Amino acid sequence: MNNERPDLGLISFSALAPGTDLGEYRVEVSRAANERYWRAAGVDHPALRDGALYPPIAANLTVLLFGARCPDPVIQTRQVLRCHRAARSDTKLVTTGRVTARYTKRDRVYVDVEATVTTTDAPTEPLWTSIVSFTPAATVGLAR
Repeated sequence: MNNERPDLGLISFSALAPGTDLGEYRVEVSRAANERYWRAAGVDHPALRDGALYPPIAANLTVLLFGARCPDPVIQTRQVLRCHRAARSDTKLVTTGRVTARYTKRDRVYVDVEATVTTTDAPTEPLWTSIVSFTPAATVGLAR
C-alpha cells in the first residue's frame, strides 16, 4: 500500500475526547497487495480475480488512521464494519475519522472511533464505514 497523510500532530490516548478529529489517511492498495489480503483470508472468489478490493481492509485503514494520530500502543477490542459498495484495487482511498466516545469499562478507558473510507473518484459516497473501540495496551493484564 502506498500512502500519504497530512500531519495533524500527535495526540496521546489520555487526551482523546469525543469529537477529536483523526484527519485523513490516503492510500492506494495495489492489485498485488489486495490479492495478498484475499489469499491470507483463504478466500478464492470471482470478485478477487476481477480485482475487487477486500472489504476488511477497512479495519486496517481505521487502525492506520488512528495510529497516525495517536502513537500510544493500543488494543482494538471491537469492530463493526459496513460495506456500502465495491471498488477495484489500484483505486485511491481516503479514510477519515473521529473519536465518538470515551468511557471506562472494567477499570479500563476506551475510545470509540468512527471512520469512513471513500474513493477519490466518489468522495461523498462511502465505500466502507467502520466503528472501532480501542484501549491502551498498557492496561491489559494489570491486576485490579
